[in-house]
Amino acid sequence: MIFARIILGHLYTHPELVDEVDAIIPMPAYLGPQQARKGNDHTGYVIERAILEDDEDLPFVLDPPLIEKTRATPRMRDTTSLIERQIAAHELYAALHVPDPARVRGRRVMVYDDVFTAGSSLNAVAMRLKASGPGGPTGDHIGGIVGGEGYG
Repeated sequence: MIFARIILGHLYTHPELVDEVDAIIPMPAYLGPQQARKGNDHTGYVIERAILEDDEDLPFVLDPPLIEKTRATPRMRDTTSLIERQIAAHELYAALHVPDPARVRGRRVMVYDDVFTAGSSLNAVAMRLKASGPGGPTGDHIGGIVGGEGYG
């Protein structure tokens, strides 16, 4: 709950971060059958809580997701070298799926993640969103927010 309030406070006090954003989504997490978001999808749960407490109608998108993770992959924070991060990012990219490319087409997307190592996970999500088809987000249409810090 506190992370949701921190994100909202940060976005409310830095409206320039969301002025040009069409969708704020969580870093996709794999949920197996019958797995609840709480306890298994931290970033999704934080965004879910933020949606419930949002008084400014920020452009959060949660369900149905714009992008989903179809299987478990190695955790980026468990990697210790560049090559391990590259392998994990490749596996993540392969596990990502954009269920409805038309919902992504032409949108400017901000991805929330709660852990930042080298940006490999966010880059994999950005590349998958861009690869979703003609008219998908371009490089300047994807940004991120990690632990309250935004970047483009």
